[in-house]
Amino acid sequence: MSTNTLSMFDKKDLQLLYELDSDCRQSDAKIGRKLKLSKQTVRYRIQRLLKEGWITRFASVVDTYKLGFYKFKLYLSFKNADKDKIQEITDYLVAHKKTEWIASCSGKWDCIVGFIVKTPYEFDEAVRELEQRYSSFMAFREVTIALGVPHWKKEYLLDKKPPYSWEQQGGFLGDYQLDEEDEKIIRLIVNNSRMPVVEMAKKLKMSARTITYRLRKLRKDKIILMQRIFLNLPKLNFIFCKALIKFKNLTKEKYGKFFAVCSDIPNLVYLINCTGSWDVELDFEMPDFNIFHKVMLDLRDRFPDIIASYDFAIVLNEEKLDYYPGSESQIK
Repeated sequence: MSTNTLSMFDKKDLQLLYELDSDCRQSDAKIGRKLKLSKQTVRYRIQRLLKEGWITRFASVVDTYKLGFYKFKLYLSFKNADKDKIQEITDYLVAHKKTEWIASCSGKWDCIVGFIVKTPYEFDEAVRELEQRYSSFMAFREVTIALGVPHWKKEYLLDKKPPYSWEQQGGFLGDYQLDEEDEKIIRLIVNNSRMPVVEMAKKLKMSARTITYRLRKLRKDKIILMQRIFLNLPKLNFIFCKALIKFKNLTKEKYGKFFAVCSDIPNLVYLINCTGSWDVELDFEMPDFNIFHKVMLDLRDRFPDIIASYDFAIVLNEEKLDYYPGSESQIK
């Protein structure tokens, strides 16, 4: 835990944030029993954290791989593009129906764009359309296909000791079928994960019992993997760092050791196995760049036999993150 950036919170607030990141649909009463607080106190603290801007969103992580979707990522470096042009490109990508994640970055890349598509041809079509519009402003680009993404809770909020657990997104392509009502629920809850069932029922014109049953089944089938929070990292004085690693002489055993070491880093939030320009991405929420640099030097020293090289990007702002195509916007 970084005392210099998280010291503005008391112990109960940190425990509350951790519980919300573990499952933000827990009731105030259930969280209260864990924290030994009344449900009214829990509700007050959550409202305060929201009002003060520490929590930016309650989100549901959907395993789109099980639904037959591919995840591609496009890394863009711009040229001859002023602020207005970059904003125009960003707005175009945010509005695109196939994009999942848009991030403005510092470093080698100016923008990272995640796409969710049913076929590689859909991704190729989207890239060609982008180039037709803005090729004169694109210096170079890189592409990866994300194969699987373990998600860790925000272990850095507490002084917990490893090993840490994770939820696996992807790893194989499935054919799970959603019906129309399932899709409506998912599209609403992706960016509004803590919305009460009664409110969902009114908005979707379904019964509360139907929604409760379907949510329970979607969680049981691990279509909805996690329901968690996003924190205001700049307000916390944290940075979102991505390490992009190319391997050499990799074996299953060596990768297992590498994964185990990464799993014990409390600031790691995602590990993205991929194919393309590099082999794995490590996503960290870090108190400062020096700690990130130290972690990467340590990994390189511990695994010189498999780490051929690595690059990095600092994510300045996440313009979009929808865990399911066509998700409804966050409702304040």
